[in-house]
Amino acid sequence: MAMKLAFSARQKLGLALPGSSEKGSSENLTAYLKQEERVVRVLLGSGALQVLGPAHYRYTLPRLKVFQLQVQPIVDLRTMLLPQRLVIRSCQCHLDSSTVLAVNDFQLQLDSWLEARGGQLEGEASLAVQVTRPRLLRLLPKTVLESTGVHVLAGVLGGIKARMSRKFLQDFQVWRREN
Repeated sequence: MAMKLAFSARQKLGLALPGSSEKGSSENLTAYLKQEERVVRVLLGSGALQVLGPAHYRYTLPRLKVFQLQVQPIVDLRTMLLPQRLVIRSCQCHLDSSTVLAVNDFQLQLDSWLEARGGQLEGEASLAVQVTRPRLLRLLPKTVLESTGVHVLAGVLGGIKARMSRKFLQDFQVWRREN
């Protein structure tokens, strides 16, 4: 019988805006978050992102190597605007067909949000994967595979957080000058 592997990671974000004490800074940030395609591009990068329609995107994650396996998840995302909050969730996922791993039951779940709170951008993202243990890795203990999976997912979220930290303030300032 095939054994299921499940692992997840969570990352929080808190970015203070320069000049956040200025009047209207929270309203500016809320208005910026309503530019959902722009914000998603800042989060994930333009090169790996495809717009499928309004509030619908496809994101190709970087190729990941875990032990002897290489995988490249491709995730369809939906965004939803709430007052002062942008929610981003995965709605579908598959692996790039050129990957070495032949898995039919790979599931990836992304739930995240960004919110304007005062003069700060706050957010949280959780990423979870469920998959049947590949035959190639059947000799490795489940705990080793799952802890490695957690480490890989934490690295993906950490990379997105680092990108957001670098690019967000820069793009927000450009957007404010334009508006």
